[in-house]
Formats: sequence, C-alpha cells, structure tokens
Amino acid sequence: MICTLSLALLMSACGGGSESAPSNGSGNVSAGNPPGSTTVSAPDAQIVAYLKSSNIDFIPGANGRPEGTWRWPGTPDRHIVVYLPSPAPGNATELDYANKVAASVSLLNVKLSGLLVLDLTDTRPPGANFIQVSYLTSYVPQGSSDYASYCANVATGPNIGSMIVPDAGNNISSGPVYVNLGNGHCNVTQDIVTHEFGHALGLANHFASFGDAPANSWTSAYFDVLATLYGNPQSTSAANLVVKRAKN
Repeated sequence: MICTLSLALLMSACGGGSESAPSNGSGNVSAGNPPGSTTVSAPDAQIVAYLKSSNIDFIPGANGRPEGTWRWPGTPDRHIVVYLPSPAPGNATELDYANKVAASVSLLNVKLSGLLVLDLTDTRPPGANFIQVSYLTSYVPQGSSDYASYCANVATGPNIGSMIVPDAGNNISSGPVYVNLGNGHCNVTQDIVTHEFGHALGLANHFASFGDAPANSWTSAYFDVLATLYGNPQSTSAANLVVKRAKN
C-alpha cells in the first residue's frame, strides 16, 4: 500500500476542465463536477436507463455471458487493487498524473463508500486481477493527429484500443485493466482521470455526466450509476435493479 505516497500526491493534486471524446468507451471526457455548477440527482428510471445502455447492453452474450450487469466480482466493500507506478524521478508529467489518480481514487472511495474500495499500491501485485495506471500510453489510431480526443483510454494493455469485456460469469475478464493516461500531446485533466476509472469499473458507453453531458448540465448520475452497478449483484437485469445513490 502507498498511503504515504497518496497523501503526498493529494497535497499537490489539482483539478482541471474537461475535453470531448468519441462516445466509444475509450475517450476522455468530463466526470467531475464543474466549478460553479449545481449537482442534480437524476430520477431512478434514468439511472437504470444509463446503466442499461452503458453496461448491461454492451456486447450482450459476449463470451457466453448471461444477461445483466457485469463488473468486478464480489460483495459490497469489494476491494480492487490499483497499481500506480511511482513517477520517474524528475518527471513532472508522470508526477502530475499520479497526483490526479490519487485524487480520483480518493473521490471514488468517498462516493462509493460501503460498496467498493480502491486500494492504491506502488508495488505490482501478483496475478492479473487489478487495475494498472500507465503513463503516456493512451491509444491514438494510426494516422490520427486528434490527440485531444484520444488523451486517455481504458484497455487490455498500453497503446492499444481493445476495450475490456465481461467473461462468462459477468466478471471483468481482462487482466490487468490498463488506465492509459496521456499521449504526450494533450492535457490530462482531473475530470478525465475520474472518467477513465468509470470505464475501468465497468461503464462502457457514455451517457449524460459520463461523456455526453454539456459542461453546464452536470448531474450526479455518473456516481449514482456506479453505486447502482456495485450495489446490486452481478447479472442483475435492468428490471430488477435497485437504484443506489452515491455518498454526498
């Protein structure tokens, strides 16, 4: 665990704006509450609709999976290890990204308290059942110079665009899950980092407040959708979802 590292990073972490990205589950868009905006709770039916479109309806039947939600396995208070490599000495960019990861993890742990815990470590865990942060390895399609739209992505490895998928038991089957931050030609904001962790936790397609919302129409739906995803058993159908709300 890197408790001391996390605290040191958080002291110098800073927020940022948002950028637009393709609505394909691999982009970089706002997932934080813009300064001066009002947080509005989406109705229960809207939370279910967002979770259905983003998670339940993503590649139905892939790997023989049953219908319903897919995510990291486990009961409430499921611990998910996040491997955050120590920034290279003197590398300000990597330090900045590490700062923002620590801040996003802290925010998600507060919002999803009682449902899951993201455990930061600077030591690579054994096996493959963890999330790995990777610096300057975001996928940019060959021939593209639209670096801002591919500033970060979640994939099965560095520098690739292959999205994570559920297995036959509706677990996240990719291991490790890579959160690729930056391509050397864009600004990785705090919102982008928080957004990419949503993908790493099982949200595939974008929805309002998770990639598709204008900056002036923020709702708390992003965190409420994650709370509902982890507050219900895997393979829960949309009709049987019990909507859970993130902590304020």
